[in-house]
Amino acid sequence: MEFFNFDVGKNRIYNVDWLKTIAILAVLLLHCSSKYLLPDFVFQPNWYCGVFFESLSRFGVPLFIMVSGFLILRKDQPISSVPRRIKRVLIPFIFWLVVYVIAKFAMIYHSFDLIQFGYFLIQAFLDPTIVSIEFWFVYMIIGLYIFSPIITTWLHNAEIYEIEYFLIVWALISFVGFSNVDFLLYDYLKYFTGSIGYFILGYYLYIKQKSVLKNKNFGLVLFVAGTLLSFLGTVLSSMAIGGQSLLFFNLGDVTPNACLQAIGMFIIVLNTDCEKYSKSVNNAFVFCSIGSYGVYLANVLFINIFDKILSFNVMGNAALTIVLECIAVFIICNIFIRLMSKVPVLEKFSGI
Repeated sequence: MEFFNFDVGKNRIYNVDWLKTIAILAVLLLHCSSKYLLPDFVFQPNWYCGVFFESLSRFGVPLFIMVSGFLILRKDQPISSVPRRIKRVLIPFIFWLVVYVIAKFAMIYHSFDLIQFGYFLIQAFLDPTIVSIEFWFVYMIIGLYIFSPIITTWLHNAEIYEIEYFLIVWALISFVGFSNVDFLLYDYLKYFTGSIGYFILGYYLYIKQKSVLKNKNFGLVLFVAGTLLSFLGTVLSSMAIGGQSLLFFNLGDVTPNACLQAIGMFIIVLNTDCEKYSKSVNNAFVFCSIGSYGVYLANVLFINIFDKILSFNVMGNAALTIVLECIAVFIICNIFIRLMSKVPVLEKFSGI
């Protein structure tokens, strides 16, 4: 069917489509399970279920960043390419931000006031997380795009040990930030922290010729280790304080559990021979991959419809509810974004 087909060209990297599809599924699973992470549910069966699915899906955004690093940093990035990249991210984001602002404004206020709405819209542009928490990703990736010409110039002239030096310091400093140790030096080494490490890591894992980093079994070990660290770390730290601890679920921060998962999944998929699968299978991943940014922007709106309007709940079973809601939102969002791309007025806002 034409609806599901794209002109993908001959040089498409199917591994990237697989990675992006897996990443967006992880993001949706994360968002669908977060409603069970409430202090009132702590140590109840549904809470443990929520913690499990949250633990399983922490790698979604880091994997997206690593894929961006893999795609962008391999090639020279002239400064002239920055506006085009930003435009591609910003235009769909502005559309969806306004949609979310309208929805949230309608929920908060009972009457429409243009000045009040305008003020709320300006606040949302300054800090989009006030309308939907996942929008932090957009400003973060724009920051990486702006910095990419400088990063690529360094990477393409750096020795491999120099890149490893950066990544080691990044990991150590990020761990200090994660552990909340009061360490003054950390304040002056923050340029080694944050998502830039994942960005460079995606490039490094591509160029580093070491057998262990090409071994899918090693990737699986890292992924399982990261998942167990998330789950057990959350459960045990919560037990230690007698309440809910979300230390391992910090939003936007570099946590060791999410890092291990993302590296593991990246190694597994990048070293999978995707070409051996049928064209229909790869086309399905291409379809989901191309729409992944639009789905990322839209998914929380649809999840809120399921949770707050439809009160979606499958027999009171948290696991079934999370999985089925995730699948439903994934399908609906992909179809919706694809339909948007077919409408001339909405096409540029679809993210495709």
